[in-house]
Amino acid sequence: MSRHVLMVLTNATEGDDAEFNRWYDEVHLKEVLETPGFVAAERFELSGTQMSEDEQTHRYLAIYEIEGDPAAAAKTLMELAPGMNMSATLSEDAATGLFSQITPRMTEAS
Repeated sequence: MSRHVLMVLTNATEGDDAEFNRWYDEVHLKEVLETPGFVAAERFELSGTQMSEDEQTHRYLAIYEIEGDPAAAAKTLMELAPGMNMSATLSEDAATGLFSQITPRMTEAS
């Protein structure tokens, strides 16, 4: 079975990072994981070390793993989204992408 991930890039509203991270970690991740098809989630913060001098537009990244039909999982998430506990600390500039695995996971160069 192929793997699928939903990648979500976000920012907190100005000065609200602590409350944003509390809401995301304690409320939002759990709500998304209650959605059929979503089986795991993790979050990352932009590192102070980057590989280019390009301006980074988002500070936070959430990766959600999806099992089964990614279109069905995404559709269900969008249908449930209006009933989720969203936070005013979530900036409106979020970016998303749904990706499907095309190679096996590699752990060594050989």
